[in-house]
Amino acid sequence: NYYSRLHIDTTKLASLLDEINRINTDDKENDIIGRVYEYFLSKFALAEGKGKGEFYTPKCIVNLIAEMLEPYDGILYDPCCGSGGMFVQSIKFVEAHSGNKKKISIYGQEYTNTTFKLAKMNLAIRGISANLGEMAANTFTNDQHKDLKADFIMANPPFNQKEWRAADELIDDPRWNGYEVPPTSNANYGWILNIVSKLSQNGVAGFLLANGALSDDGTELKIRQQLIENNLVEAIIILPRNLFYTTDISVTLWILNKNKKARVVEQNGQLKRYRNREREILFMDLRQMGSPYEKKYIELTEEDRAKVTSVYHNWQQEGYEETYENVPEFCYSASFEEVQEKGFTLVPSRYIEFVNRDENIDFDTKMKSLQSELKELLIAEEKSKADLLSVFKELGYEIEL
Repeated sequence: NYYSRLHIDTTKLASLLDEINRINTDDKENDIIGRVYEYFLSKFALAEGKGKGEFYTPKCIVNLIAEMLEPYDGILYDPCCGSGGMFVQSIKFVEAHSGNKKKISIYGQEYTNTTFKLAKMNLAIRGISANLGEMAANTFTNDQHKDLKADFIMANPPFNQKEWRAADELIDDPRWNGYEVPPTSNANYGWILNIVSKLSQNGVAGFLLANGALSDDGTELKIRQQLIENNLVEAIIILPRNLFYTTDISVTLWILNKNKKARVVEQNGQLKRYRNREREILFMDLRQMGSPYEKKYIELTEEDRAKVTSVYHNWQQEGYEETYENVPEFCYSASFEEVQEKGFTLVPSRYIEFVNRDENIDFDTKMKSLQSELKELLIAEEKSKADLLSVFKELGYEIEL
C-alpha cells in the first residue's frame, strides 16, 4: 500500500523484489542486504551533503569508537542514534572478535521520524533487536529511557545545536545532577551531561563533538572543570578534517569513563588489568592520519585505527610504562595538575609536544644546496633561451634582443 502511493511502475518494483529474493540472506558472514543498505545510506549522505547527512556517521569513525570501547557484553546506548550505524558496527566488532552478540542489549533514541524508521530498518534487516523507544522523540524533552544505566555509550550528537531548550525549560532536570545547567545557546554540554547520567558504575562512553567544546568559557568551562575533577574524562582525540560528508571541520572524540581506578576485568573470556588513571587524561592528535576517499574526503584506514587503539589500550593497562610513551605531535598523557594549570582546557595542542623542525636545519648547508640548485636552473634557462632564438632564426624570424 505504501509503494502504490508513490506511483512506482509495479513491473519494475516486482522485478526488484525478485532480485532481492535471490540474495542468499543466510550468508551471515557477508551480510549482503546490510551492506547494500549501508551503501545507499552513505551515498545519500555523500550526495546531499550538509543538512541531509546528519543521520550517517562515516563507518571508519564508528569503527574507531567501537574498537576503543570494546563493547563485548552489557547495555549499549546511543541518545541520538540516527540510522543506527553505531549499533551495527558494534555488533560487527563483537562478531569479528568471536564474541556473542546476544550478550549486548541495545537502547537508543532518535528525534527525526524518518531517521527513526531508517534505524529500525537498518537493525531489522540484520536481525538486531533493539529498544529505540515507542516513537521518534527529543532526547532532552522526552527521554524514552529515563532510568537506563548503560555500560557503553556511543554517540554523534548534532554539532553546536542552538536553542535546544527554552530559557525556563529543564532547569531542574535530574541529568544535570551536581553540575551547572547547560546554556540554551549550545547543546554540546547538554549532550555530555545526558551521557554522564546514563553511565553505569563501570560505564564508558565515546562520542563526537565540535572542537569548540574543548575550550568554551563560562558555564561550559565550569561543567568541564567538574567533569575533570570528578575523574570522568579519560581521553580526548582530535580527528582529521574532511571525515564527514556534512562538514569539513575537524572534530573531537571524547572518551568518558566512570571507573578509571585500578581493577581486573574479564572481557570476552580474557582478564584485563587496568591501572589507576584517575588523575590522568590521554590526549591524541590524528590530524596527520587518513587516506583520500571519494576525491575530497578522508577516511581513517584500518592501520590508522589499529595504531590509535593500540596506544589507547596500552596506556590503560597495568605496567603501561613498558608499552606506552608520549610521542611528539601524536600523543601525551597529562596529569590533573597540568590540566588544572592550563585552566582546564582540553585542547590537545596545549599538551602534545610540537616539534620545531626549523631548529634542526643547518642554515649554511641549506643555503649552499639552494645555491647549487639555483645555478643549475639558471644554466638550463639560458640554454633553453638560446635554443628558442636559434629555432626562430632558422625559420627566418630572427629575434634581436
